[in-house]
Amino acid sequence: MSNEVILAILGIVGGLITFLQKVLYSAVKDVAKTTKADNKIVFDIVVKLIDRMNKSDERREAINDAQAESADRRFEKTTQTITSIDKEINYLKGREDGKNAK
Repeated sequence: MSNEVILAILGIVGGLITFLQKVLYSAVKDVAKTTKADNKIVFDIVVKLIDRMNKSDERREAINDAQAESADRRFEKTTQTITSIDKEINYLKGREDGKNAK
């Protein structure tokens, strides 16, 4: 993925998190007017939502790390292939130059 796509995804995720925080804050504010039992229920729900978001972040980071490692391996393999082909071309050029010199 290109950096622009990653930045766009991060921007969207950041916007969603901000939106959820505002919604949750307003919900908690509205519920503050209710009884303590209701507050406990809302508090538990908010804690569960935050835990779910944290788990989602961890999964996304693991996926990004795996993709980065995969990209690194592909880059290394491609670099090795290019280096090998370059050596073969230089060898063949040397042989051709040796034949032309005679």
